[in-house]
Amino acid sequence: MTRSISPSMAPVLERLELDRPEVVTTASLAALLDEAHLATPTRVVASRLRESGWLLATSQRGVWEFVPAEVAGPYSRHDPVMPLKAFLVAHPSDSAALTFQAAAWAHGLADRVPARLEVAVPSGLVSRRLPNALAPSVFVPALPTVGLRGVPTLRVESILAHMAAKPNHVRSWTSAAEWLPDVAAAATWDNLFPELQSRPQSVAARAGHLLQGWRPDLADQIESSFPVSSRTWFGPRGKMLRHDARWQVADTLLPFDPRQMGAVS
Repeated sequence: MTRSISPSMAPVLERLELDRPEVVTTASLAALLDEAHLATPTRVVASRLRESGWLLATSQRGVWEFVPAEVAGPYSRHDPVMPLKAFLVAHPSDSAALTFQAAAWAHGLADRVPARLEVAVPSGLVSRRLPNALAPSVFVPALPTVGLRGVPTLRVESILAHMAAKPNHVRSWTSAAEWLPDVAAAATWDNLFPELQSRPQSVAARAGHLLQGWRPDLADQIESSFPVSSRTWFGPRGKMLRHDARWQVADTLLPFDPRQMGAVS
């Protein structure tokens, strides 16, 4: 499918093709118009580029996906993390990072990306600004995030700490059981310790309960560094599925017994 290029738009499209931005904002488009000495209002140019298929709508007002000529039509590249990219471009002062299965997928440790990207955000205020395509959970990692798939992503140790801190926020522990062994195998004590050190002892207890089968070495280090001091719930208070005396954990949530998992490292 051929997309038209008007003579007045040629300099703008030439620069977009040269720079290949994944997303275009009202501000970045205005800068290109100034550079090309075009007096046409930015909103008019954006409308024309959308109508001709060079820009595609995202979940953020004033942010579009750029479709280069090589795509041969006004077709999205269907980047799974585009909703997060668009949000971060539209809200540069906010932070958000892939977590849970989405982060495991970005690390190459999960086979599929969830339909709704899970993201860790620093506050409920940021959470309320997110588009529906993103599933937020308030969590601030102790470790710096890493850039994967073009977006901030929690490190594997931060993923584990997040799961232990907010177990009710994991949408499917059955699915998590498929990729958690690989996440656990990639974790190191040097990185896990600072993630747990900054949190309540209950988070360490849940982490020890969760990891003791897959990573008994990490569980032993958690036990010696963060001695159990009180009973901890793993999941909502209610009928227990199992009680773990070692960690004083009342597990009401997990569809598997972590103590029965085979060691991965």
